[in-house]
Amino acid sequence: MDIHHIATGQGDCTFAVLPDGTTLMIDAGDLGLPQGSRHWYHRVPDASQPTGEWLCRYMRCFSPNPDRIDYAMVTHFHADHIGSVKESLPGRRGYRRSGITYVGDTIRIGTLVDRGWPDYDFPSRENISRESPLLGDYLKFVHYWKERGMKVQGFRTGADDQFTLLHKPRRYRKNFEIRNLVGNAVVWTGSGSETRAMYSGDPRLFDENQPSCGIRIRYGKFTYYNCGDLSGMNFPRYKCQERDFESYVADVCGRITVMKCDHHAATDAVNEKLMRAARPQAFIVLAGHREHPWKPTMDRMSDKGIYPGDRDYYITTECSRDDLGPELWSLFKPAGHVVVRVYPGGRKYRIYVLDVFSGDYRIKYDSGLRNAE
Repeated sequence: MDIHHIATGQGDCTFAVLPDGTTLMIDAGDLGLPQGSRHWYHRVPDASQPTGEWLCRYMRCFSPNPDRIDYAMVTHFHADHIGSVKESLPGRRGYRRSGITYVGDTIRIGTLVDRGWPDYDFPSRENISRESPLLGDYLKFVHYWKERGMKVQGFRTGADDQFTLLHKPRRYRKNFEIRNLVGNAVVWTGSGSETRAMYSGDPRLFDENQPSCGIRIRYGKFTYYNCGDLSGMNFPRYKCQERDFESYVADVCGRITVMKCDHHAATDAVNEKLMRAARPQAFIVLAGHREHPWKPTMDRMSDKGIYPGDRDYYITTECSRDDLGPELWSLFKPAGHVVVRVYPGGRKYRIYVLDVFSGDYRIKYDSGLRNAE
């Protein structure tokens, strides 16, 4: 099993080739800032192609079926996870192309799972539209391809049968699972597919990060965590002060071998309770902002008083190098595409960093074999 964290500097895109060759893409973002800005990073490897094109080229290079993505999952509707109106391209099918709408126009998606289908009304359509200017084009994209055979589903928190192996499921039925941990502000209870709410107040105060959907992949002893931009701390500047959803997830996630950091390890993410519960052997930051990760968050992630043992740190771009400073930045492996390779049976894994700028994705760093714990 290979899990690719694709470096573009413009948002999240994770592409997994599961043990039997089934493919899963989690998000396909594009901030629409090819030259960057004061706080945001520029597009990598360069601005000669749209972000969506760089994503497609990468996935086609490593996919067992370059013309199809079996599952696409949208964790939430921010631009760095679905695409932006800025720098979007006109399309011939009635919607603009950016991020996932670009990718889905280029590589056929079998099943699209997002947090909003079919009504896109949690916490309200107004909330989502306010934070996601591309939403109208995204919905036109969904409608167009659904009419042509793409399956569309709403994310089912608690389920372990929404993302299933499509090619050789029987071979892996005893040691492979994708569990839907969290989504739309409800969390799996750890029992069957039961869920519970993580809030009691008015969800219309939520920002779009809070309803992020997230999964845990288990293959043998290896576990992988990806929960979008889930939040784990309260800050006075936010309207909603029920933001600590990570602590609920900590109660049910169990040990995590490799963690894709919530919310790019920014101000409100990767809290202490989650770290104590998960005790990751490796953290991965998909980075596009000078505070990805935020310095206090990185201090916490490297604090062995929270949990003992070594842990490794990976990052997709150098956007936070200056803000972190030499001491914290030195903890990271070289920046680039981060690939987690899990070997048959899920007992061992290794992590590669691939060169974003080489054209042939040459290996910059190889962790060597590690035991999944």
